[in-house]
Amino acid sequence: MLGLASLLTFVSLVTAAPTAPVYSSCTVNSTSDLATAKKTCTSISIGSFTVPAGQTLDMKGLLSGTTVTFTGIVSFGYKEWIGPLVTVSGTNVKIVGAPGSCLDGGGARWWDGQGGNGGKKKPKFFAAHGLDSSSITGITLKNTPVQGFSISSAEGLVLSGITIDNKDGDNNELGHNTDAFDVGNSDDVTITGSTIYNQDDCLAVNSGTNIQFLNNYCSGGHGISIGSVGGRSNNVVDTVTVKDCTIVNSENGIRIKTVAGATGSVKGVTYSGITLKNIAKNGIVIQQDYQNGSPTGVPTDGVPITGLTIANVKGSVASSARGIYILCAAGACSDWKWSGVSISGGKNNCTGAPSSVKC
Repeated sequence: MLGLASLLTFVSLVTAAPTAPVYSSCTVNSTSDLATAKKTCTSISIGSFTVPAGQTLDMKGLLSGTTVTFTGIVSFGYKEWIGPLVTVSGTNVKIVGAPGSCLDGGGARWWDGQGGNGGKKKPKFFAAHGLDSSSITGITLKNTPVQGFSISSAEGLVLSGITIDNKDGDNNELGHNTDAFDVGNSDDVTITGSTIYNQDDCLAVNSGTNIQFLNNYCSGGHGISIGSVGGRSNNVVDTVTVKDCTIVNSENGIRIKTVAGATGSVKGVTYSGITLKNIAKNGIVIQQDYQNGSPTGVPTDGVPITGLTIANVKGSVASSARGIYILCAAGACSDWKWSGVSISGGKNNCTGAPSSVKC
């Protein structure tokens, strides 16, 4: 006859849920393969296949220390929905794109010139949410329906050698809102050595701290942006460094945009070593009157811009463009350092800028 202690041990063994074995490596050729692999493998190889329409390539909750390597072409079925097409989360995770691999969004099936402002419902592409002490390296995204990488609630994340190729979206100006990297509510994020062809912001930091954007090439979009800041649950941008980047054939060069009537703060932003070429509207634009698609023309002081450094920004804009455009509310832009700015073409228009600005 079992004693009480032995009986409790027996019951515990019988009722305990079995623990899935962990394997060193798994090969994935379908979404169902991935659903199993992410629970049991720390080295996952993803080959070529099509993700069914309306489904996500779901890498949320990867085991700590997992490496995922894309080795083939992953494509996606067509459906009008918000996505994302790919999602990932975890700690000490590495996502790697092997040479020749690609995540092909087939964006032309959705592009209608309206992006997220109307027309077809379009899926966002790659949600990197909740990644800690992790990296994404060598990934290629092609023809994103709308935004490319959404980075949120991340800490200690490095993205390097990323390619986003949306050149096909230039045809008849059908690609729209194809932001490359949207960063929000994150700390210690570095994006480096990447090449971007798109039709919206190359970078948009909506909130977050200690963000670095280094040695990147941006073509065809709306520039390298802080904001828009305001109107979200987190409206603080603190310590962002944009350094040694090239912006070509774009609407804007470097840009800070705060939302009219909103509250928040932008502080400690540095742009240095920036090369501009063939900019259509604004080489440097800093505005406190932003509204999507239709700035008000009247700046507001609820999101002050302080501790800004602009250094060694050089290049050219179209003759019809503005080299420098600043629109600040009285007293809402302060403690700026400004040096080595040389932008040819166009004219300057500065209102409310600190005295350090050479406009």
